[in-house]
Amino acid sequence: MADEPQICSCAALRQATRHVSRLYDEALAPLGLSLNQYSILAKLSRFGPHTVQALADRLVMDRSTLGHLLRPLERAGWIKIGVSPSDKRQRVISLTPSGSQLMQEAQPLWARAEQRFQSLFGEDNVRMLQTVMKQVIEMDLTRA
Repeated sequence: MADEPQICSCAALRQATRHVSRLYDEALAPLGLSLNQYSILAKLSRFGPHTVQALADRLVMDRSTLGHLLRPLERAGWIKIGVSPSDKRQRVISLTPSGSQLMQEAQPLWARAEQRFQSLFGEDNVRMLQTVMKQVIEMDLTRA
């Protein structure tokens, strides 16, 4: 019996992420919301207004990717992008009342997806996975 081909760590992480993301995307689909959009709205709901850079940092995402994800949220009226009162060069993103209402509708759908993942993968495995992923995020990968 031949050994399974080895894939690099990055490929394994990306494949697992795409696989799990489908569960959440399908759960949020009735509201016309993707998991990426939900993540942005959830951070704004939990932590309040953010500059674009601060939100990108909190989401572990680059600014340009975040910028592309913000446009449809703004068009839908779920977020407002304004000028920072302290620095006119910066944009501040905030949740609108419509966005807050959407989050109230989306949170139970997200929670059901989270519960399904935990029941399939196991609560201990989920805790271990989250611990390991946090360690990966906190690693300094920029040094040689």
